[in-house]
Amino acid sequence: MPDSSADFRLGSVYSAATALLLATQEPFSALAAKQLSPLYFVCVTQAALLLSVPLLTVRSRSRRDLFAIFASVRNLRRLALLFFIGLSGLLLYNLGLRDAHPIIIAAILNLSPFWAALVAKFISRKAIPVSPLLFFGAFSVAFVGAMLIAYSQLDQKAADPLKGLWEGFVHGSWKYAIPIPVFFALSGSLVGIWFRHADEAAAIGANFVVSACLLIPGTLIAARLVSLPAIDAPGKAAVLLLLVGTLAAAAAGRVFYQIALTATRNDNGFVTMFFLLVPGVSALICLPLSWWISDLRFQASPVFFVGLGLVALALLAFSQRAWRLTAPA
Repeated sequence: MPDSSADFRLGSVYSAATALLLATQEPFSALAAKQLSPLYFVCVTQAALLLSVPLLTVRSRSRRDLFAIFASVRNLRRLALLFFIGLSGLLLYNLGLRDAHPIIIAAILNLSPFWAALVAKFISRKAIPVSPLLFFGAFSVAFVGAMLIAYSQLDQKAADPLKGLWEGFVHGSWKYAIPIPVFFALSGSLVGIWFRHADEAAAIGANFVVSACLLIPGTLIAARLVSLPAIDAPGKAAVLLLLVGTLAAAAAGRVFYQIALTATRNDNGFVTMFFLLVPGVSALICLPLSWWISDLRFQASPVFFVGLGLVALALLAFSQRAWRLTAPA
């Protein structure tokens, strides 16, 4: 039975808002990923997260909880473990993108609701708030829709896009990306359990401080050792976009994600189901950006809108059923 104290209506709102914020990450970071070295990319990303901490802790309660988190040795050990979980996901993401077809990576990342439901079951002891038939039915329909969206944005002028997809499946490095959704869901569930009495923004801010304090000096030292050149003028424009995308997706998006988990009593499977909106929203964000950045092309084909419709209908049916099952008598 679902937890009657969970507010799935509020959780749906924050989950959808999280998906909208996460959708900004790829369009705003794509240019930086191409023009900056990996060391500079990581350094700028961590700097943006560190800059977001004062904004996250603008409330007095958030600042108080942030200091309380760092005052505990046990919490420092927990933050260190969360850092290594996040770093592992980042390294696997880079390895997965090295020689993999984009649609295969999209398929793997879109499996996050399935993995998150398992994480919620074994870590948070949370049952799926709807029947397994409805959950996997809605997930399957939304997954197909998300895949249609990803396919609609491939270069259809290529000689044989399906052949490239098959070759990427057989020979690509996509296997490294399989654990990424598990790491993301595991990190969110552990934060929800370990810091459940703390303000969500404070808990996320503490994670950002630990990550930035370790990675910023490390990347700068490594960049100096390998004598990387300074960032040029086009690279500075890419840095600006990366800062905006990181503040929206990684900072605000992560806080909304934790609030959604709090509202649903750490029901990661429910919350991450809304992440299937990300491919469609990312494509729509690329539309205005493509007028200035040619690499961010957007193809408004019928396949794209069919996929977007499937995702929206599946999520609507899934969320409404969860609302009814947990509505107060």
